[in-house]
Amino acid sequence: MALADVNDTRLAESAAALEELGVRALPVHCDVSSDADVEALRDEVLDAFGHVDVVMNNAGVALLGPPDTLSMEEWDWILQINLVGVIRGIRAFVPHLRHRGRGWVVNTASVAGLYGYAWDTIPYITAKFGVVGLSEGLALYLRPLGVGVSVLCPGLVSSNMGDTARIGGVQDPRQWIQEMPLEEPVTPDVPGRLVCDAIETERFLVLTHPEPIRERIARRGADPDAFLAAQIERLPTPPNLP
Repeated sequence: MALADVNDTRLAESAAALEELGVRALPVHCDVSSDADVEALRDEVLDAFGHVDVVMNNAGVALLGPPDTLSMEEWDWILQINLVGVIRGIRAFVPHLRHRGRGWVVNTASVAGLYGYAWDTIPYITAKFGVVGLSEGLALYLRPLGVGVSVLCPGLVSSNMGDTARIGGVQDPRQWIQEMPLEEPVTPDVPGRLVCDAIETERFLVLTHPEPIRERIARRGADPDAFLAAQIERLPTPPNLP
């Protein structure tokens, strides 16, 4: 199994944990915002294993702040990792899968890519909506060619994602950050098992909190205006900052 991460310490820890389970691990330093890094990852993986069966585009960061006051550099940071990083993974690995006529692509999006759940995480929502749309289009393209596609849309997961989170465009972050209006977090093993099940059963949409999320998707699809109005009514009023 090949592992890629920009954090070398965590990369080594994950590789060691796999080795303890008897799994051959290939740790590769990779920044998904770099074309060269992702292409080098592909080359190293193919050199080591000869082929790829499953590609999981999972890297992600969080950016909070008013969308109209965030700098373009801040916008570029999150989009380069959360959306264009997935595109780089597709460009690097999908030709190999397509030529083999088999394999699976899993893209990590979020419930944030299924409906706008808050106003304080708009850059994150923007990127994740892109990943969901990209994945759906990719399924139309690749499934007839023998390559499966799934999109993982987790709710809250107990993880270290907060370590790299950023907030911009405000002087006092406390004025902007709100409590997330989502269900209780699950542990990281939950989405891991769900992804494996989705590949085995050839499912596209993977949800960690299926019942409430499917109900919200259905309401949004049935009447988008009413759903949006209900969301506005339910959420606290945003601060009108300078």
